[in-house]
Amino acid sequence: MRFRMILFIIFICFYALFAALNLSNATDINFGFTSFSHVPIFLSVTVAFALGAIFMLPFMFGRKKEKKEKPVKEKKKKGKEKDIPVEHSENNLPL
Repeated sequence: MRFRMILFIIFICFYALFAALNLSNATDINFGFTSFSHVPIFLSVTVAFALGAIFMLPFMFGRKKEKKEKPVKEKKKKGKEKDIPVEHSENNLPL
């Protein structure tokens, strides 16, 4: 858990550095019916990342397939087979 927190803090520091270095870099974004002018690059990257994460959520929490358990085959030993008595507790469980 600590490693993930440290990794997250490092990621946030790199993001803040990216935003600070690209604050003056701006671009125009055109959606066809409307356009935005002078949008900072780091803002468009952040929105693209957030939209990707939102669209990924249904696939992440979708239905999980249950694995079928394979039946366990008992191995038979060649040669002498002896029945060894097993002591049982009060609950009839082997000790």
